[in-house]
Amino acid sequence: MPNEPETATLLEWINSFPLGTSIQSSDDLYDGVILWEILQDIDPHEFLGVLPESSPEDHWVLRWQNLKHLHKLLLNYIRNRYDGEIPAGLSTDPDLKSIAETASTKETNRLLKLFLMAAIRSPGAESYIERMVQLSTATQEGLKGIIEEAQNPSQDRLDQINYEQDEYKARRDLAMDPELQFEERVGKLLVENDKLSNEKKQLEKDLEEFHRKDVRLREANELLQDKLNITEDRLARLKSGKADIGPNFKGYEHRTQDIIAAQETKLTAAQDEIDSLRISLETLRVKNQKYQTLQDEYDEIKIERDQLARKANAAEKYRQKLQASQDYEKENQILKNKVKDLQQHLKESDTLQRVSAARETEVENYRRLVARVEQDRHEIQDLKKKLEFDNHALTERLLGAEEQRTRDEDTIGRLQERIRELEGLDSSPASPRPSTPKPHGSSLERDLEESGKREAQLNAENEELKKKLENISIVDKAVTETPDDVEPEAPGERKWKDEFYQCSLQTDAELRDAHQRLHVDYTIMRTKIIELEGLLEATKLELSDANMKLSLVNKEKLEMVKEVTEVNSVEQTALREKCAVLAATARTLTSQLEVRQLQISEISRERDSLRNTFKQSDTKLSTEGEASLEEMKQLLEEANAVRVNDTTDDDMTNEFLERLAETTERSAEHLARRAEVKVDPNQVKSLVELWHWSLLFAGLIYAYDATELMQIIHRQAREIALISSAWYDFQSRLQNGNIVLSRHRGAAGASAHHAEANRTWLGKQRALVVPKAGGR
Repeated sequence: MPNEPETATLLEWINSFPLGTSIQSSDDLYDGVILWEILQDIDPHEFLGVLPESSPEDHWVLRWQNLKHLHKLLLNYIRNRYDGEIPAGLSTDPDLKSIAETASTKETNRLLKLFLMAAIRSPGAESYIERMVQLSTATQEGLKGIIEEAQNPSQDRLDQINYEQDEYKARRDLAMDPELQFEERVGKLLVENDKLSNEKKQLEKDLEEFHRKDVRLREANELLQDKLNITEDRLARLKSGKADIGPNFKGYEHRTQDIIAAQETKLTAAQDEIDSLRISLETLRVKNQKYQTLQDEYDEIKIERDQLARKANAAEKYRQKLQASQDYEKENQILKNKVKDLQQHLKESDTLQRVSAARETEVENYRRLVARVEQDRHEIQDLKKKLEFDNHALTERLLGAEEQRTRDEDTIGRLQERIRELEGLDSSPASPRPSTPKPHGSSLERDLEESGKREAQLNAENEELKKKLENISIVDKAVTETPDDVEPEAPGERKWKDEFYQCSLQTDAELRDAHQRLHVDYTIMRTKIIELEGLLEATKLELSDANMKLSLVNKEKLEMVKEVTEVNSVEQTALREKCAVLAATARTLTSQLEVRQLQISEISRERDSLRNTFKQSDTKLSTEGEASLEEMKQLLEEANAVRVNDTTDDDMTNEFLERLAETTERSAEHLARRAEVKVDPNQVKSLVELWHWSLLFAGLIYAYDATELMQIIHRQAREIALISSAWYDFQSRLQNGNIVLSRHRGAAGASAHHAEANRTWLGKQRALVVPKAGGR
């Protein structure tokens, strides 16, 4: 702990200087500004100039530079005043760094003791001693003790000073920076340079004064030489007797000799002074050479100092950057670990989202499957209702037929009884015989025969239905796959439909079983969907819990995440862009999926409507086509008849050609309308297959033989394909402009036109088709 009485003594002595302010503690002296004012007050001729740093309050290093500067000058001054030695009781190396950095009171006291010893040996020491006498008694005793301790220290004090100096030197050697050592060396050179500059200036002033004295002495010497020459001339004249010797000659001669002696003395003194000035001039020249050498060395040292300062600044910057880089690396490593944790959380979240998306997709698939199952179920229910209705109608018809059969049997029984009665009447002789029994008996026989035939026919039909029951059960599964757009019923199909409806009663149980199985499958699917929805809800809850855990990060972690964001802004920007792109892609795909679903549903509705429209158009066009073919056949038959009869009636020919032209136009319009339907061969094939199955279901197999039916189907398909290809060829030729239509020609060109029409591709195709159509 610092000595407080010693501190108070030194501060009271410092306040005795005319500083213009009062020093309350050692904190007011740590920048060196007031201490420099005290040094200038002690000896203004020695402590010239200003401090190196004009504003030392900015940093402690600047204050340290000021303290080192004045400490060096103060030590040199004390050495000069104490014959090159410093009092043994003084500590010459106070810790200036502690003073500048922390305003150490102990080190400040050691520095103020040096100021005290410099003040009592300064040119104004008497004034300082008078000021000391005016201080308080305690202060005077304290100052006296400090001075005596510095001049005559005890052995303990010497040991303490040596220990402190050794400790300071060891600490300075350990902590001394090469830059600071260089600055210390430069400071010493600056002090020595300032001393030599002052000495040079003083010697230059003395040299100028000696030059002025030399000039005055030379002028006086010239005057004395002139006077001496005059005197010698007069003396020569006097010796020769040419000059008059007056009464005062002896006195004048004595005065002249005295003057000559005085002038000779002055001349000798001036000569000695000139010699001394020459010696001084040579000394100054030598010193000037030494000074020039020192100046060169100083310049070199200054250049070296600038270079080292730049290197030191660069090294300091590199050191700071290295330290900052190490700190950044540590922080970056910590942040990387945190980023890895966050990325792991993000991956887990992405995994959960993918699982959730997969489950949602699976749920969506199940929903679609359920929708399809429900649609199939509705279709089956509709088919079941239709079959039930048909079954009910057929049952009623069957009951009616049974009742009719019962009535017929009753009628037959009554008729048989009547026949027996009539036969009994015929055999009795008493009974008169009617005039017309034979016709009546023949009508009854016919009724009986018709009834027997009807009964045999019904039994045969029943047997046929039983035989075909197996075939109908085979195609029963295809009933559910039969499209709705089946061709309309023909009037001649009522009979086989009644038989088919009677057979469908046996398939009703199978349809109920199929409906039961579908209902069970629908229940299972619905249960799975509910389970998946529950799993999806659990996944969403887990995801929300994870989001809540992520949102519960404290402020420090948020700041760390912010620093991570600032450091890895590029990566975060890239990740955010990728996430934004993926989110936009997901939204786009979702919207596209919804649009596709809407489009699919709309297309399905349009498909159904187009099927109905196509079916109606195809039916209408088929009817019109058959009518046109029939009309064309009739015209061709008439043409053949005309050609065979070889008639040359012009009116008939014109009428025939007009009819042919009208029929051709109607056929062309019909083909144009049919081409608009754009029948595809695959569609034709599928329609043919559907028609075949409908015929199979409808019971037309019973009316036709299988081979004949397939021939009919192939012929109709071939007609459709030929007409379609002909129409396409005709349309392409019309578009290319390579065909010219000739209509309503006269009788002279009618036969040629007919022959030309038969030579065309369409005529050939019609010629190939017409015989088969006629045979059919």
